[in-house]
Amino acid sequence: MILDSFDNAEEDFRRRQVIEARNEAETMLTALEKGRKNPAWEQLSSQERSNIGKFETALRAVVKADDYQAIRTAIDALNQGTMHLAELMMESAVGTALKGQNMDTADVGEGPESPHPIAQAEIER
Repeated sequence: MILDSFDNAEEDFRRRQVIEARNEAETMLTALEKGRKNPAWEQLSSQERSNIGKFETALRAVVKADDYQAIRTAIDALNQGTMHLAELMMESAVGTALKGQNMDTADVGEGPESPHPIAQAEIER
């Protein structure tokens, strides 16, 4: 039984890589669908939208195969192709969260209580 586990370890590892890559691909494709509904999608050029569509099609084509490297390559291409969309979505989200606020009124969470972000170091002697 132990020998069988050693014999199958490499194949089990390969299968696991494929399953994890498929899961990541499905997560990316779901996020892309959400991204298309975001106003930032309209800010992309037609060329950027076309390229994203090509990367999406390529990923959908390989995600069902058992070729981990092909899935990984397609994931990386779609990730790179959607980078600008992600930036636009982030800018939009931050802009909405801070709309009508300035540095004095914005809630920036917990941080240093001094007005300057650099506090004096506490040195033990």
